[in-house]
Amino acid sequence: MLRHILHPVSTAAGHTRRQLWVAASSADTCLAAAASQCTKTIAAAVRQKARDAASPATCFALVSQTYSAVEIDRLSANLTQQLAHATGQHCSISGTIVDQIIGSRGTAAGLSLLFHRPERGQSNHPFYIGDQHGRQRLREVAVGRWHTAATDRFKTQQAATTTWQPGSSSVTRAASHLELPPELQAINDPSAVHLVLFAADKETRQVLDALDARFPRAAKLGIVGAQTPFVNGREFTLLASSNHGNAIYESGVVGVAFSDATGGRELVPQVTYRGLVPVSDVLRIERCKGNVVLELEHGDRAHSLIAALRRPPTETGSATDTDGRLFARVLSTRDAHAALVFQVTGGNPAKGGLALDTLRDLSPGSFVQFMMLSRHQPEPQPSAGASGTQPQIHFGVAGGCRVACPRAGAQVVGAATEGGFCYGGPMPVDSPTVSDCGSVFSGSTECAVPGSTVTLTLE
Repeated sequence: MLRHILHPVSTAAGHTRRQLWVAASSADTCLAAAASQCTKTIAAAVRQKARDAASPATCFALVSQTYSAVEIDRLSANLTQQLAHATGQHCSISGTIVDQIIGSRGTAAGLSLLFHRPERGQSNHPFYIGDQHGRQRLREVAVGRWHTAATDRFKTQQAATTTWQPGSSSVTRAASHLELPPELQAINDPSAVHLVLFAADKETRQVLDALDARFPRAAKLGIVGAQTPFVNGREFTLLASSNHGNAIYESGVVGVAFSDATGGRELVPQVTYRGLVPVSDVLRIERCKGNVVLELEHGDRAHSLIAALRRPPTETGSATDTDGRLFARVLSTRDAHAALVFQVTGGNPAKGGLALDTLRDLSPGSFVQFMMLSRHQPEPQPSAGASGTQPQIHFGVAGGCRVACPRAGAQVVGAATEGGFCYGGPMPVDSPTVSDCGSVFSGSTECAVPGSTVTLTLE
């Protein structure tokens, strides 16, 4: 089992009251009934704690695609009405459709909610980011992630100096046209934002970069929704409601930025990779361009990799009887404990060119170890994290692997999708900005490795 550990960075000493977070879930086959059950759980928790302020609350909703399109279309309105009646205050909704709901008892179909009511000095900022904000479809670019004029969907609206030069650079070096919406731009103290939670389609890279630049001290955590063309005809289904009404988007990013002017402990996501077995040594990257490895140390090492990939399962034994998909574990140093894992999406080991599933840049001098998913995986162990009264957010990647669930007794809001999740911890004060760096090791990360999970324990 591999873990990507994001270490907390130093922060000024401070104390904050425990915030009111409530996780609730239901596996009822009727979505209206599931929403009613979750609302009752939230109402009971709210009644136990006196209100400090009348700031609007927010609710993050994850719903499995087992429900009908009509039920899903009504969910935001139903939750808004029920929560307003149960808590006595307006509540905005953000969320998406997922493949599976994750709870402390396993994965299932159902509804999972995370409710947050701000106390004095705290506030919630719901937002939506779409193509109208200048977001580009970077994953429409070919395997090597090199830009072509056809992918620059805003080229006619921008000055010639801001457009990409076809074939000359990686998309990570492209000038971003993305502008965050007014709801996020209007936050007076970006350093007070400690968490950005969101649901999205698969085009999250530029949004993550913008959030890292605007809120460098915040943890970012997002889930890529399930594709829903066979549920309701939409590519994705992103739910949103606010004072302006209810909305359903089929692309973009919906979420909430949580701000706390009283300070407190920084939130750090913990990522775990399951079922990966090495098929190569740790190798130094000698040459690369963008997300493509062009040359590894010692040519014989590349041939050893090819031999390992062609080795029949009877030679490798049951522990490394793999499913054929190739992944790359990327490290900053040869013996680094923390690592990132990406799927290899193209290229030819014999020629030394391998493309990784990332829109960030690899760098010469970093290291890579190739891995595969074992078909013979042990029963997933409960993920790390506190149990009891501290709610957890728990996202996983479906797709051929069973996803580990939180420990029994934990309050959990969680889901798994084939699209995966995004995560990032607070960035050190002296770190280079994402736009200046573009490195795979800088800023927030996208993860779509089957069986991997991310857990964030809320304070």
